[in-house]
Amino acid sequence: MYWKLRVPLLLGIIGVISGLVQKFPTLLVNTSNLLSNAVFIGLIGIIFTILERSNVNDKKAHFTIGVAIIIFGIVFDFLTA
Repeated sequence: MYWKLRVPLLLGIIGVISGLVQKFPTLLVNTSNLLSNAVFIGLIGIIFTILERSNVNDKKAHFTIGVAIIIFGIVFDFLTA
């Protein structure tokens, strides 16, 4: 069973960016909560747009690869908290 990488990459990106922002809060120095949330969503949007324009999201991969990408994002988020 093959699956487009759009959803797994989105969930993996959310996990990795969330972990990085939690581990290194100095990325958002002296910002309010509203601004830091906007930067977080903006980073995810920029990375996802780059993946869309380079057609990486349209690649098909086996179902287990997609699940592995999602699990990696979740584990990375929990380990860097």
